[in-house]
This record gives sequence, C-alpha cells and structure tokens, in this order.
Amino acid sequence: MKTAPVDFIRGNRPPAGPGLMAIAVGIALLVGALQYLAILQEHGRELDARDDAMAQQERERQAVSRAHRDLENPRAAELMAMQRYATEPARHLIERGWRPNIALLSLEVATATREINLVFETRTAQEALSFADYLESQPNTERMVVKRQVEKPGPPVKSVETALQVIWRAYKGMPATSDAAAPNDAPPSGASAAAAPPPAKEGAP
Repeated sequence: MKTAPVDFIRGNRPPAGPGLMAIAVGIALLVGALQYLAILQEHGRELDARDDAMAQQERERQAVSRAHRDLENPRAAELMAMQRYATEPARHLIERGWRPNIALLSLEVATATREINLVFETRTAQEALSFADYLESQPNTERMVVKRQVEKPGPPVKSVETALQVIWRAYKGMPATSDAAAPNDAPPSGASAAAAPPPAKEGAP
C-alpha cells in the first residue's frame, strides 16, 4: 500500500478554486437580489401613482355628485347649467336659420372657445350671405366672420361654398330667442299662415 507523501514544511492548504467559485456565485446572487429589489420598488411607485390617480378621480366624482345634490349653491347651479347647455347655443343658432337650400359640408363646435366652424354650400352667394346675416343678427352671437367663399362651376350644378366662424356669447341662462326673420324671410316649418283667433271672453255664449 502506497502512502501519500506528507510535507511538513508547507502547510496543508485546500485548493482555492471552489472557494473563489462560491464567492463569485454569492456576488451574482447579491447583484440579482438588488436588481429584483429595484424592480419591486419601481412597481411599488407605479402602484402608488395609480392609487393617487384613482383617488383624484374619486374626489372629482364626489365633487360632481355634491354639485348634483347641492343645487342651492349658486356656483354649483351655474356649473351644472353650463355643462347641460354647453352646446345648446350652437344648436339653437344653426337650427333656427337652416333651410333646405343649404347643404352642410362640415361642422365643428368647440365649447371651450364658444366657436362654430361651419362649411356649407348654396346655389348662390346671396343665399349664403343671407344665412350669415341671420347668424350675425342673433342675440346669442358675439362675432361672426366669413372665412372663405368659393364659387364651384360644377358639375352637376353651379354652387357656392362658404366657410363661417361664429362665436356665441358666454352662457347666462337659456338661449335667447330672436324675432329676427330667418334667411330669405322664410317662415319656420310648420308655422301657420293665418293668425290665431283671439281668446273668447269669459261668460260669452
């Protein structure tokens, strides 16, 4: 049996390879743990931001709900009325003066700036200007500008394309009605040509 040589001068040291490998693995695990912790912290911040946004939306909903319930507050009533009638002046202005000889091409309504951008076609320029004069004469109109007017030779028929910009007045109640005549002096549809008879006196047979 062969015995292993023993050197009493050099110390009996284990090989360095496994120890260095264990240190490298430990460092890698530590770096991975730190990176995972950073990811968890980022997810935590995103969740906090989402919770803050949801809390803000909930506060806004509660404010709207309180405004619905507390209509005795003048400011709340004003805000609710502005929301309810945001596009009412625009609809009121356009519908009352609209006629079958006006062909709508595009319509943009911006409630923030109270603007109506309207593009339409008519057979003649006079019909378009008549409609523009009607819009300008309404009490709800603050400013009216003819942005563009172009004649189209056709086919199929000659027409005039007109672009208008109308700015209505700030909301101060229900849209005002106007006794001004509509374009071309045409009566509103369904209006009776004959005047209504006077009401009968009380006690008359």
